[in-house]
Amino acid sequence: MKHKVAFIDVGKRSTKIEEIERDDIIGPVDWGLYCHMELYKSYEYPPYDEHNVFCMGMGKLAGGVLPGTHRLIGVFRSPLWGGIYISTMGGAAYPFRFVGLDFITIEGKSEEPVIVMIKGTKEGIETKFETIPLDELMKIYESYDGEEGVYALSKYLLKKYRDYYRTDSGYMQFRILVVGPAGVNTNMGGIFSYVIRNGEFDVGAEDWMARGGGGSVLFRAHGVVAVIYGGDNDWRKYPGLNLKDTKAVNEIFEKHLGKPMNKAAFDATEKYRYSPSVGTGGTFGVNYATLKDRSLFFNWNNIYLDKERRSELYEKLIKGHYLRQFNEEIIAKKSFKTCGEPCPAVCKKVYEKYKKDYEVYTALGTICGIFDQRAAEKAVHVADAMGFDAIEFGTLCGWILECLHRGLLMPEEVGVDEKPKFDIDSYSIEDSEVNARIVEKLARNIAFARGEIPKILGEGMRIAAKELSEKFKEREEKLGVKFKDIAVYVPLGEKGCIAPCQYWDPAFLVPLPFQGTFFTRYHAPFTEPEEFAQMCMERTLREMMFSENMGLCRFHRGWGEKLANILLNEAYKVSVDLVEHGKKVLSKVIEYDVKAGAKPVFWEGERVVDIFWTFVKEEAKAGNEKAKEWLDKYGEDKHSAAKDYWKRFLESFEKLVGKEWH
Repeated sequence: MKHKVAFIDVGKRSTKIEEIERDDIIGPVDWGLYCHMELYKSYEYPPYDEHNVFCMGMGKLAGGVLPGTHRLIGVFRSPLWGGIYISTMGGAAYPFRFVGLDFITIEGKSEEPVIVMIKGTKEGIETKFETIPLDELMKIYESYDGEEGVYALSKYLLKKYRDYYRTDSGYMQFRILVVGPAGVNTNMGGIFSYVIRNGEFDVGAEDWMARGGGGSVLFRAHGVVAVIYGGDNDWRKYPGLNLKDTKAVNEIFEKHLGKPMNKAAFDATEKYRYSPSVGTGGTFGVNYATLKDRSLFFNWNNIYLDKERRSELYEKLIKGHYLRQFNEEIIAKKSFKTCGEPCPAVCKKVYEKYKKDYEVYTALGTICGIFDQRAAEKAVHVADAMGFDAIEFGTLCGWILECLHRGLLMPEEVGVDEKPKFDIDSYSIEDSEVNARIVEKLARNIAFARGEIPKILGEGMRIAAKELSEKFKEREEKLGVKFKDIAVYVPLGEKGCIAPCQYWDPAFLVPLPFQGTFFTRYHAPFTEPEEFAQMCMERTLREMMFSENMGLCRFHRGWGEKLANILLNEAYKVSVDLVEHGKKVLSKVIEYDVKAGAKPVFWEGERVVDIFWTFVKEEAKAGNEKAKEWLDKYGEDKHSAAKDYWKRFLESFEKLVGKEWH
């Protein structure tokens, strides 16, 4: 397939545009992997070397009328995870479609923080580079026009550069991607972007390319603090089926699904809009309404409680307050938005300026002992303002709060002046405010590297746990608990780790090339590791190929995984099997990770082992025979039995991929 790409060298302030045709490159995942494996060999260098290029682009289904096909896909070597990583931003490819490019590769390194601007018109593609002194940037992060962090920088850039995207009739479609102070000083920096309508921000319709530390790569490897792109050139053409023709697209939907495109998309996205069966909507509403007693709280300490106690806490803290607030303030008032492209899911659930998603409001909410929306809004807003991957940072904070509660850390060591309310038995809703205040201070202290311990914490849970263990060895011995034993992360290689998705499920702990994402088979009954590896492999391929390589929002997977391959082949007159192609891509991913030293490592902390076994116990209580068999092994030696499951899963996964990884 043919692709138009731009190599943007921020060190040389140059742009090279090429047309590339390769059978093994179909979408942005392929492009990123090709750059990292073949062109730059980034596995030979540290994550913050300029060879760790930042690749991003849109899938081949973008540019037409198909809803949910305008995700912007980023590919880079994660400074946190250690291996190649994929991170996405919903709706951000909608203005990218007017630039005139399929993919962008950011290379080189700027000595001063640099802003990259890209504009596509019918006359061609323009790029501009503007620098901003680091001290001025930090002042903007501290405060600008009533905002801080990414919100302040976004405001500053919109005011200064929006006229670059102005036309006689108004504004082009454009978007501003920004990095916050967390990208400057930690491994957990995400990339933030507001939707822009008529030259103004649509607050609440923002999104993130957060997981894996892509913002940290942009800044620390390349010196890039913002990328602004847009245009008015509707350039994409389709050799076959015209994806801009609603009638032609509807014929495909009718033929294969028996319903037109809009109906298929509407039906597939019910959960994210409003689900009558549970009386709520969005990831926050539906997940909490269905997870019930399996909801997570207090740094995953819920796993140690029996079902009756968990149910009691769920009814009181979540259903009776946290979820009730959400339903009354957002669902009842239908305060819904999209990510920036026309879409029936209207998945953004917004209260005032706060967008509410399950994972973020769990990681920086219940995991941190925060069960009140007003308190959670404060914690989430400051963490977001600092530019953190909120899931990673929230999981880190849950760990820090428990360390403070147990006495492993002292408040003054992390720059706070009070201890958290982390005792489940004496906890009340009002305690949410105390914990939120601590999280707010932690966010600023870690993002700006204020103090020795906050700087260590900015490296991520695994590195921090090791360094803190060495520093406070006597405390560990006195208290009888190690830092690593209450930290929840999936390790990789010598230093890599990532926080799992916020579900009590081994699917997010097993050795897979992409953890911290949904490239796995979750909500599945417990089964033998060989069978589970097969299930996870199948899910990984579909998530990687349809949601990432095609740029298809996973909220649309209900129709997308049935039709995306057909639409691709019809539109481009090719004969591609995306799942088979995905197997080759996955093999390359593992090959890359091996070369980068990012090999699987068994769980290091007691809490993670306990998450696995308590899940097995819950399954056994529900009548799962396989779970009962594994519990017998647990009775003999829980660590040995867990490692046996982990190892058999890995060996089976390697056989399925046809590539040795461990």
